[in-house]
Amino acid sequence: MIAIENLSKRFRTAGGRDHLALSDINLDLKRGEFVSIIGPSGCGKSTLLYIVGGFIAASQGSVRIEGKPVTGPGPDRGPVFQEFALFAWKTVLQNVAYGLRLQRKSKVEAEARARGLLRMVGLEGYANFYPKELSGGMKQRVAIARTLAYDPQILLMDEPFGALDAHVRTHLQRDLLRIWEDHRKTVMFVTHSVEEAVYLSDRIVVMASHPGRIAREITIELDRPRERAELMFNRRYQEYVTQIEGMIDAFEVSAA
Repeated sequence: MIAIENLSKRFRTAGGRDHLALSDINLDLKRGEFVSIIGPSGCGKSTLLYIVGGFIAASQGSVRIEGKPVTGPGPDRGPVFQEFALFAWKTVLQNVAYGLRLQRKSKVEAEARARGLLRMVGLEGYANFYPKELSGGMKQRVAIARTLAYDPQILLMDEPFGALDAHVRTHLQRDLLRIWEDHRKTVMFVTHSVEEAVYLSDRIVVMASHPGRIAREITIELDRPRERAELMFNRRYQEYVTQIEGMIDAFEVSAA
């Protein structure tokens, strides 16, 4: 589904220095696979996601979606980034329905799907609110619902739950897994939380920094469907979390 080959990214810093953010990334994602990207701060996780999304260009190498080179953003990839990027002048319902209207769905059909997604993310009573009237966590839930509304084949998610409180974060993780299990979208998920990555993923890509590179790929062999309460007592789950946290800690120490 996604083929990343020999990908590198260089930036010119404000001081005029050349900075190698990503070096020789090779990674394939199968159709319907849930892959998390994790690693220390500054390892290029988000940069990699932006390149796959077509928002910035690679300095070297390529990204292909079903064999076609990525040359820019497209409706096959649904981004949910750290920024909410909501339209301030549209209501919550209008924000979620926006992509559907662009796809020429009728107003009735678009709003019906939007209302269903708002129920899913716990904002059913906020359809007629404006973004300025919402908390940060609520804005992110609207952004997630808006991306899901137009049904992209691939979800590109950059810390989508990072701004949410623990209860809401757990709820949305569970909802995301349910959506993934129902529709088997291909998900590329960036997170700083090892527990979140192990809970959600089929495979975890652990990155090291200076420059950003893939250090390890770990297949998560835990049965699905997964229940967080049960996993907390699962020895294999605990071993994955301990192993990956130890790797990231080692990378951070070596980079210091």
